[in-house]
Amino acid sequence: MKLRTKASVGLFVFLISTGSIFPAYGDEDLFSKLRIDRSVNQKEAPGFRLEELNGGKVELKDYRGKVICFTFWATWCGPCKEELSSLEVLHQQSKGKDLVVLTAAVDLSGSVPVKKLMAKQGYSFRVLLDSKNEVLDLYRVERIPTSFLIDRKGKIAGKALGPRNWRSPEAITLLNRMIEGTGRRGGRSRPIAISNHSKMIISRD
Repeated sequence: MKLRTKASVGLFVFLISTGSIFPAYGDEDLFSKLRIDRSVNQKEAPGFRLEELNGGKVELKDYRGKVICFTFWATWCGPCKEELSSLEVLHQQSKGKDLVVLTAAVDLSGSVPVKKLMAKQGYSFRVLLDSKNEVLDLYRVERIPTSFLIDRKGKIAGKALGPRNWRSPEAITLLNRMIEGTGRRGGRSRPIAISNHSKMIISRD
């Protein structure tokens, strides 16, 4: 029994050291600095199909091969609104790169308040409507905002509970390492630039 335990521990250590359990995106301290939970690591991100705010349907599989920052939020959620400005900066900086900023608005009242907030703040990141909270439940989200980092292979690399500053140097560095990590296609992807203004900006009420 002890030998089996030692063997199991040895195998676990080997898998970690070789990146078989946690793919190496560089400095693992970045996950801890950003308070991103890696316990969900390497689980397949559940597929879904949702209506986009500006019309049409979007499926998660449409973005296979790209790194995805997927955030659940609502217009009535104060901490969510704190985070949205940094998501907008990340969205602007990720254009033409292998990173997608994808969000799901979980307002039960549908698209009207979401469109109003997006227009008022001048945000342009992609918003999907989850007014029935079906995808929220599928991802077992218990509080918002909650963000999932999904790698190029469609695996969940980490989960962030609560607002994060996605324009911070640590976040940009981590996302760049994920872009250059597992499942990269073709040549080298252009890195995301670190913003000169990395502090969180509170949205206008």
